[in-house]
Amino acid sequence: MRVKSVGQREEAENVQEVKVCLHGVDVPEAEQDFGSRAKQAASEMAFGQQVTVREVDRDRYGRTVAEVILPNGRSLNRELVGNGYAWWYRNYAPADREFASLEGEAKAAKRGLWAQPGAVPPSDWRKGEGVPVSAGVVGNRRSHLYHAPNCRGAASMSEKNRVTFATAAEAEAAGYRLAGDCR
Repeated sequence: MRVKSVGQREEAENVQEVKVCLHGVDVPEAEQDFGSRAKQAASEMAFGQQVTVREVDRDRYGRTVAEVILPNGRSLNRELVGNGYAWWYRNYAPADREFASLEGEAKAAKRGLWAQPGAVPPSDWRKGEGVPVSAGVVGNRRSHLYHAPNCRGAASMSEKNRVTFATAAEAEAAGYRLAGDCR
């Protein structure tokens, strides 16, 4: 994403590429339902554009957490939430009533990810919470390990590597073993 800092003149030497975390927004992970659509939507709005980054904070890894203002003056963060491509990240922007309103409107209109039943926020998905139980265990074709369906390892597994088994015994008979981090 091409970025210029707020208040700087639009001279070539003031434009730089940076990675930012979007403030107040929890976008689906790439492996999660709607992850690729959310990425595509963000790219369509911002890729190759000169945007303004309004830094809000730095995260624990030193990354810039910011609101990204598009060339048309609209907020990328708010566009993603309002169009149903992301959740309002309540933990990090709890007092932002505009995010609350945008998410509520997207839900009511069943826009984007809200069109599918049981959408799981990425913050829960990363913890292995809210992952639908569709089989007894989930195996990883690449590692030959198996996980409980709500285990974090199952939640982060690539769809192409996922294989389901009715029972742990069935997975073990197929040459899979229980993942050490799965309980």
